[in-house]
Amino acid sequence: MHMPTLGSDVHYAGYVAWCEKRAPGYRVGIAFTDPQTLFGARMGEQVCQIEHYYRLQQQQNPPLDYIEALALEWISLNAVEFSQATLDRALAQSALD
Repeated sequence: MHMPTLGSDVHYAGYVAWCEKRAPGYRVGIAFTDPQTLFGARMGEQVCQIEHYYRLQQQQNPPLDYIEALALEWISLNAVEFSQATLDRALAQSALD
């Protein structure tokens, strides 16, 4: 998996574990090759989500140094989605499906 937002060399080894058709495209589950790769990919996803959140907030013209505050705000609102417990529940659910 590549994350161009983080740089052209950022990639994580894994394979497509599942895929489901959704409008307007697909939702894909990636199984990573080891725990360290999974951790790196999850951290990379959070950075991408924070950047997206920042860009949405930029439309309101906040100061440029505001990104740290926005990052902390995003983390307080969304970090639970990236917790180990949430990951464990998702993995258990996909195993049951």
